[in-house]
Amino acid sequence: MASDPKGPIAEHRHIDAPATRPAQPPPEGRKVDHLAEREAGAEDRQEALLDEAIEETFPGSDPISPKHIT
Repeated sequence: MASDPKGPIAEHRHIDAPATRPAQPPPEGRKVDHLAEREAGAEDRQEALLDEAIEETFPGSDPISPKHIT
């Protein structure tokens, strides 16, 4: 998008942004639970998995495929 039609085109994206960002590794012997925040707001872990599956398929017409925890 150019601010001046006769001038050069202004670049509004940052082309030289890094493709990755540094991340801290989890503590030794511990795994990161990505559903922990979502589970806190849901009734249980199964409900959190259902919520995530619904969000992943929206707005498509594919049926959800949550994992059943036994």
